[in-house]
Amino acid sequence: GWLYAAGELSMSAEDLAKWDVARLNRTTLPADDWAAQETPVKLADGSSNGYGLGVFTGSANGRRYVEHSGEAVGFLSENTVYPDDKAAIVVLTNSWFSDATGRIAAGVAKIVLPPAAASAEDTAALTRARAVYDQLRTGTLDRKGLTEDANYYFKPVALADYKTSLGALGEPTTFAQTGKTRLRGGFVNRTYRITYPDRTLSLSTYAEPGANGRYEQLLVAPTQ
Repeated sequence: GWLYAAGELSMSAEDLAKWDVARLNRTTLPADDWAAQETPVKLADGSSNGYGLGVFTGSANGRRYVEHSGEAVGFLSENTVYPDDKAAIVVLTNSWFSDATGRIAAGVAKIVLPPAAASAEDTAALTRARAVYDQLRTGTLDRKGLTEDANYYFKPVALADYKTSLGALGEPTTFAQTGKTRLRGGFVNRTYRITYPDRTLSLSTYAEPGANGRYEQLLVAPTQ
């Protein structure tokens, strides 16, 4: 019980997949219970918070999903269900810190699911993310696009560090969203993979909800 409400279920990938099949077929639990779990909270402005009863819900690349990750000492997991496609992907890894679960799940999804068009929101967000990444590379952040906290963090010293480390890499070869858009701590989280001839980076953005939501965090890191 040391994890309290988190991590109280332990199972193999096969058993978790059976649970996913039950979700897809609306068995084991009453259909109304499944629907209730997958219904996100509606905010005062009418938008969705992207979270039901213990699961994230939303759409990525035009495809609806129900998803959550898991972790405890020595392992990480990713479980994503695509109700409209009658498909589910389960990934378990023996690792304490890694993005392998998400990368594997995304890679498997490309194999087992037909291509789907990105949503208009994700497409617009991709354009904004690429622009702000270029601003980091050149040390020319648009302060109006940042929250008060982000503006406080990106002082001249921090911005110069980003410019020095990223500017030397030149133009990236590709810049693409990976994984799903989700709401975390009241901010919309998206992750992007940035490739260069000799390395790959990830950019995690946390922004206020809405088409022009200001950025709260911009996290750039090498991928493992």
